[in-house]
Amino acid sequence: MDIQSFENLIKTRKLVCPVYIFSGPEIFLKQKTFNLLAKVYVPKEEQSENVNRIICNGKELPDLINLIYSFSFNPSPRLFYIQDLDEVTSKQRKEFLEKLKNGGIPIETIIVFAVSDTKVATEISSAFKQQSDKIDFWAPFANKLNDWIRKETAELGSEIAIDAADQLIELVGSDLALLHQEITKLALASPGSKILLADINNNVAYIKQDTTFDFLEAYGKRNTAKSLRILEALNNRGEAIQKIWFMLIKQIREFRLFLALCQDRPDIFKPIQALLQKYRIYADKSDFKSNQEKKNILSDIQNLAEDMPSPLVEATNLKFQNKLKSLYMALNFTLEELTALWTKMIEFDSKLKSGVIDPLAAIQVFVAESLGN
Repeated sequence: MDIQSFENLIKTRKLVCPVYIFSGPEIFLKQKTFNLLAKVYVPKEEQSENVNRIICNGKELPDLINLIYSFSFNPSPRLFYIQDLDEVTSKQRKEFLEKLKNGGIPIETIIVFAVSDTKVATEISSAFKQQSDKIDFWAPFANKLNDWIRKETAELGSEIAIDAADQLIELVGSDLALLHQEITKLALASPGSKILLADINNNVAYIKQDTTFDFLEAYGKRNTAKSLRILEALNNRGEAIQKIWFMLIKQIREFRLFLALCQDRPDIFKPIQALLQKYRIYADKSDFKSNQEKKNILSDIQNLAEDMPSPLVEATNLKFQNKLKSLYMALNFTLEELTALWTKMIEFDSKLKSGVIDPLAAIQVFVAESLGN
């Protein structure tokens, strides 16, 4: 089912399944849709008791079963938004789903599973069959983002000019949560009026800021100039260089491990490597065809991972799409050069912890040298 059809069923209170699987990578749209579900189905005064949002981990699962089967004095439906079930071990997840399936979903209860792993989404769907439905949540393509902004603005009771929406994207970027935050503020400031380009220029103070993840991506793509520029921007904003360094060496270790496994176990990892090489072709493209290709490639990798030894899958994070989306950048390096970095990394790490060097200057030198500049 597509998002719009699902939202229409919510608004008309025509949902028939007790279980819904929110699949795909777009977290903000999942949360926004569940908020709509809670608003329509549960009165505000009963939401604190009847609307439950749970982030899964191994310790919470047993309590979750008890919570679902607990009693509520409120007559409204009870809603459960269960996030990150794909982060739970396969054994725990299967036991939980089996208990829930055998026990039956209580009357007037709707359970929403928000997962990013397509395999786990299929696993949940298979467990509940006709009692469930799956909705895929993907961010709008780049050429559809302007349309999405105008639709969301209309839902807020306002209107936004096309050039104003374009300028908002230029300032904020493609983060849906930030875009929605800005149009909400603009719509509240001038209810019922049209938001023009001048309103964006005068009232949207947020300028897209580089993040640590942008730095890691620039490094993974071997873009030295961009990596150094982002490092300086992060430092000027007060970001801890030690934290950035930790995340960088973590990424380098993951790249090195993957390349080492490709060399040591080509029987297992060469097919994965071939798929990542294919993914690299589409990585920076956002048109419909490219997005479909990327989605299919990630699904193919996860299919291969199903038959791989569990320790290798866990070590390389092959079941997590967010990790897979950056793993292709390991192919921009060789195992030899990443292995050669180890001595420099240990030396720099020691100096950084001792405080005898300027952290920013040192990490900038490391970046430039490690990328061959």
